[in-house]
Amino acid sequence: MSSSCSRRSSGGGQWYSPYDDRYVTGPRGLDIDYLVPLAEAWDSGASAWTPAERQAYANDLGDDRPLIAVSAASNRSNADQDPTPTGSLRKSAGA
Repeated sequence: MSSSCSRRSSGGGQWYSPYDDRYVTGPRGLDIDYLVPLAEAWDSGASAWTPAERQAYANDLGDDRPLIAVSAASNRSNADQDPTPTGSLRKSAGA
């Protein structure tokens, strides 16, 4: 069975998590998050998109700009907050 997604692995390294302003060593401590959460996109106009447009946004693996690597702990406590200075990311990123 073929897949449109390729599997990628990393032997190690560090990733910066702007949600909590720390470095994460190893991919097991990371989550990939939407920079603009799906709930916020909905509230900001995606509710007017066609079902195909919403599906394309949610499943766009070809464009990594809307995605961000963050610590798993900070992502899971962030829920679906929007990308504003009141959100957890957004203090250190200046968005």
